[in-house]
Amino acid sequence: MNSTETKKIRSVFHVKHKEYITPHFIRVIFNISDNQAEILSNVKSGSNNKIFIPTDEPDTQEIVRTYTNRKIDIENRELSIDFVAHGDNGPASAWALQVQEGDFLGIGMKESTRPLVPDADSYLLVGDATALPVISAIAEQLPEGVNAKIIMETFGKEDEILCCSAANVDIEWLYNPTPEKGSRLAEKAKEFKFLENEQRKYVYVAAEYSTVKELRDYFRTDPSLDSRALHAVSYWKAGESEDQAGLHKKQSS
Repeated sequence: MNSTETKKIRSVFHVKHKEYITPHFIRVIFNISDNQAEILSNVKSGSNNKIFIPTDEPDTQEIVRTYTNRKIDIENRELSIDFVAHGDNGPASAWALQVQEGDFLGIGMKESTRPLVPDADSYLLVGDATALPVISAIAEQLPEGVNAKIIMETFGKEDEILCCSAANVDIEWLYNPTPEKGSRLAEKAKEFKFLENEQRKYVYVAAEYSTVKELRDYFRTDPSLDSRALHAVSYWKAGESEDQAGLHKKQSS
């Protein structure tokens, strides 16, 4: 294998238990076997997975979706994935609503210990409910002494999920019970200003397609922001499934 290639991992994980961590978020915790612990030792918490959702219909291929692993806990042999519970109108949500202890799920990952975000003095992290797991993971992994402004949209106050961080974190919550009808995330993100004395800045955006496009275009024209200091990825597109939209393609400079 070429040294620049990323090793891909795929395994079948069995459900240990699930819980509603808020009214709209289901956390599914999978057992990690000894063999899986070995292959996951170089996979970062908060990195992307491909999940392979089984179907009940014969001769129907499994459904593939992209999801962040919320946490890989080798010591306790647990892999956690958080699902937005929005009814049966999405295969991943439907699976999470129905799953029971002992059920299985195929999960594919890439081996990498690279940090989720590069080193910086100050971060702006912007996301909707679908990005809450990855932004929570980023915040948990930030070091002491850096500043992070988080603008996070979720369905309501009861869906605020607080995370621990060694960094100086300021979280601003936006409530939006109908995200498919539009969002104020871009508007609020444009109001944010980095401090003038902060040299190394980084912007991370993960949300619905139109929000991501608007903010990508906005930050690309910011002369104070290095061209490599922006990561913008669309997790979904209003009115379309992941299959239709062909999403999860990186939209960064």
